[in-house]
Amino acid sequence: MRPPAASSGFFELQLLEINNPRSEVRGGACCGAGGGTGGGTGGGARYELLGPCSGPCHTRLRLCLKEYQNNVTSTGSCSFGNATSPVLGGATFALETDPDQDPEAAAHAKLVIPFAFRWTVSTE
Repeated sequence: MRPPAASSGFFELQLLEINNPRSEVRGGACCGAGGGTGGGTGGGARYELLGPCSGPCHTRLRLCLKEYQNNVTSTGSCSFGNATSPVLGGATFALETDPDQDPEAAAHAKLVIPFAFRWTVSTE
């Protein structure tokens, strides 16, 4: 049997912009303390009846690297690692990605997950 292969490197996601015109969080509720014109949950139907939320958003991202899934879920462990950004902006914003222009903003625009793992190889 041959020895397992090894690898190391990183998975990197560079964010350019976020557009959240409804100012909603993942579940459809308004950003902020449940305020806004709608003041609650409901997603598309709420938006059509009451318009966009008025509460401020504080957008941050979480990156979770896991094995392939037929049905992608946000639950379960992040098999290969995870990274979380600081608050990046409001509901809609663009990030500076040129480190010569704004080094701090460019650093926040990237989420990096380093990896070092090995896997077995087929003997066929």
